[in-house]
Amino acid sequence: MGYNNTVSIIIPVYNEEKYIETCLNSILKQNYENIIEILIFDGMSSDNTRNLINAFEDKRIVLIDNEKRIQSAGLNAGIKMAKGDIIVRIDAHAIYDENYVKECVCTLNKLKSENVVNVGGPTYLVTSGNYVEDCIVFLHESKFGIGVAKFRQKDYEGYVDTVWNGAFWRWVFDKVGFYNEELKRSEDNDMNNRIGKAGYKIYQNKDAIAYYKPRVSIKKVLNQNLQNGKEIGTSLLTNREIIRIRHLVPAAFFASIIFFGVMCNYFYLGTIMEIMVLGSYFLIDLTESLRIGFKNGIKYVPLMFILFFLLHVYYGAGTFIGFFEQLLKSNKGQRN
Repeated sequence: MGYNNTVSIIIPVYNEEKYIETCLNSILKQNYENIIEILIFDGMSSDNTRNLINAFEDKRIVLIDNEKRIQSAGLNAGIKMAKGDIIVRIDAHAIYDENYVKECVCTLNKLKSENVVNVGGPTYLVTSGNYVEDCIVFLHESKFGIGVAKFRQKDYEGYVDTVWNGAFWRWVFDKVGFYNEELKRSEDNDMNNRIGKAGYKIYQNKDAIAYYKPRVSIKKVLNQNLQNGKEIGTSLLTNREIIRIRHLVPAAFFASIIFFGVMCNYFYLGTIMEIMVLGSYFLIDLTESLRIGFKNGIKYVPLMFILFFLLHVYYGAGTFIGFFEQLLKSNKGQRN
C-alpha cells in the first residue's frame, strides 16, 4: 500500500563541511516523492558548511540560523516551522539509503493502530581502510564498546526504548512537548522516554538504513564519550528516568578500579580485589579484541585492546564529573 503523507526533513548542523554534501545528495535521491521541505538549522558554522548548502539549487532546501548553537534548539525550531505530517530528523554525519524515508513513512502508517509514533532504523558504520578509523568503527559496532543500543544491531526489528534520529508524526510533539534545550546531549533519550510515558511506542525497522561516519580520531571519540558520560552523570540528578543499566556500567568499573586501587595502600584484600577487577576486565577486553581481529585482521587487536579500556575509563570518569558538577550546581542554587 502506498502512502502520501507530507514529510519535513530537519537537519541540525555545525561545521559539517566534510559530510553535508553527501548527506544532502542522499536525501535528494530519496524515492519518496512527498518530501516538501528540507530545513537545515546551522549552529553558526565557521567552516565552509553554509556555502556548500547554498550551492544546492533545490528550492526545498532552506538554511536557517540556529543562534543558540545547540542541537535541541535547532530541532525545536524546525518542528515549529515544519509543515509536514511527518518529521524526519537527519544527522549530517550519515548517508541515507534511497528507501529510508519511504520505509519510515510506511512503518508509521502500518503501525499507527499500535500507537507507534517514532520510527528509526539501524546505522551501518562506514569503514575507510584507515587503520585508526576502522578501529573506531569496530568500537562502535562491538557490544563491549559502544554497540549495546539496538540501532547498532543491523538485524534487529521491533519495539525499542529509543532510536537513532527518528521519524515522527508531527502531532506527537503537541502531546509530549519539544526537545529539552537544557540538554546538550541525550535529548533524544529524554524525548523517547516522554513518548513512552505518554503511552506511545517506538519501533526500529531494519530496512530503514543509514550509513554513519563516526569520528575519525581517537581524541575526538574519547572526548565524545567523556561528554556523553558527563550527560549521564548530570541526568542521574536531573532526569533519572532516561538512565539505563548500560549507561552506568562504565562508571561502576571506573569506581571499582579507583576504590580498590586506593585500598591497595591499606589492605592486602584491596590488592586482591584490584587484581580481580582488572584481570576480569582485561580478559573480556582481550577476548573481544581477538574476535574483532580474527574477523577483520589480527593487526587490529593491539589498538582495540587499548581503545576499549580508554573508552570505558573516559565514559565512567565523565559520569562522575557530570554527577558532581550537577550536585555542586544544585547546592549552589539552593543556597542562593
